[in-house]
Amino acid sequence: MTISLPAGIETPAAVVKAQAALDAAWDRYGEAQIEYADALDDGYLERAQARDAAAAKAATLAGKALPKGESEVSRVTAMRGTAVGVIAALEQQVKAADAVVNRAWYASAPELREQVVAALKRTEQEFEDAELALRRARGDFRQAVSALAAVDHMERGRSGNAPGFMSNEQRGDSFTKLGRDWLKVNCISVEPGDIVRVRVGEYTRELAAEMAEKFIAAGVVARIDDDA
Repeated sequence: MTISLPAGIETPAAVVKAQAALDAAWDRYGEAQIEYADALDDGYLERAQARDAAAAKAATLAGKALPKGESEVSRVTAMRGTAVGVIAALEQQVKAADAVVNRAWYASAPELREQVVAALKRTEQEFEDAELALRRARGDFRQAVSALAAVDHMERGRSGNAPGFMSNEQRGDSFTKLGRDWLKVNCISVEPGDIVRVRVGEYTRELAAEMAEKFIAAGVVARIDDDA
């Protein structure tokens, strides 16, 4: 059992100690799996026979005497009983250590409940404050974008009311990117170079820089400054 605790709440010391013992038990289990791998896997005997056969074939082809001494089959057969016994014992130790971890968590539950409840109440208020600040910031940003559109509209001597920025909440982009994209679509400059003036036949147009550069490269429009 593991519990992800809120920031500021430490895992109980008894749990930390028990978990360390469990981790050590798992380490011993993993090391034994590696040490006795030749005698534990399914088909261990067939693989040992294959290694013996490969060694005998290589010696024969090389004109050497057949390997003497302990064969792979005899080695893994002798190891099999020990391997099974060691792994069974280590599995038992892992289960026992895991039970100790669980008991440590259960024993600490009443104290943890008080700490977690306090954290919940604190974070609820923090979240509500952050949410309110976010709504205010979004409103301020929306108003700033719309105000820039109005200033740009007036500066260019356009008639009627300027468009207002209305966010599309269904898109996955950030709110600020939505605002910047809206300004580009409406050809409203925030930084120098955002908007490019181009000539289309006898007419003058203002386009977002990215779009204008594509049309200029394609020869569809001409940059006003280039014609001057």
